[in-house]
Amino acid sequence: MKIYYYKDEINDDFASTNGKINTNVVDKNYKYSNNNIFWKICSFFIYRIIVTPIIWVFTKFYLGIKIKNRKAIRSVKGSVFLYLNHTQNACDAFIPTIATFPKKAYIITSADTVSIKGIRWLVSMLGAVPLPNRYSGAKKFEARLSEICNKKSVITIFPEAHIWPYCNFIRHFSDKSFSYPYRHKTAVVAGVVVYRKRKLFKNMHPKVTLYLSEPCYPDFSIDEKSARTRLRDYCYSFMNSKVKEYQSYEYIRYEYKED
Repeated sequence: MKIYYYKDEINDDFASTNGKINTNVVDKNYKYSNNNIFWKICSFFIYRIIVTPIIWVFTKFYLGIKIKNRKAIRSVKGSVFLYLNHTQNACDAFIPTIATFPKKAYIITSADTVSIKGIRWLVSMLGAVPLPNRYSGAKKFEARLSEICNKKSVITIFPEAHIWPYCNFIRHFSDKSFSYPYRHKTAVVAGVVVYRKRKLFKNMHPKVTLYLSEPCYPDFSIDEKSARTRLRDYCYSFMNSKVKEYQSYEYIRYEYKED
């Protein structure tokens, strides 16, 4: 069994691209949306006609994905903020597309995602919404979230922030990202990837089951900080209970090691 040693559960990053990308500046000059009609047509065609069917085949036969309680997202008439654990590299970008269909899945990402040469335009078309790494970009970022919420779409957030491949437990995460549903008055659904050991080809990577919680709404009778803490606790509790209840398979072991 492969073992990864960590010293900081919140900040350590085991993504395959970690340290290999020259990060672009995302500030007030970053173009979050494009109203050009040809861009919109091209974006729809690539996302719906080309990429979605490919992702469906990939997740079905490569990941062996099963999705439980898919109706949780479909039952919400408006937009949804979907919170997931972060345990895959590219596949974490694929899973929301299948789980939220027919709603489009946007994903809040780091600036690294839109810094990869040759595919910057593609990841933008497919729904990447990069966090600004300059304060001047905050206003445009919030405006983009409002625009997406008005489309009755899904915005995916990985509150653990960093990728730990095939991690079978839930890491502690901040409540900061739970301000978004409060400010934009939208529902929250927690999702958690649980790993299943294969019955055949047991040495291969495990299969995936995605469990979705029932929708939860911010409490607007209290202040933002208290409301986001409640939402965070709701999502963490759901994620943690599912990985324990269904005994998420340990394909890679993570062990704490001090300096």
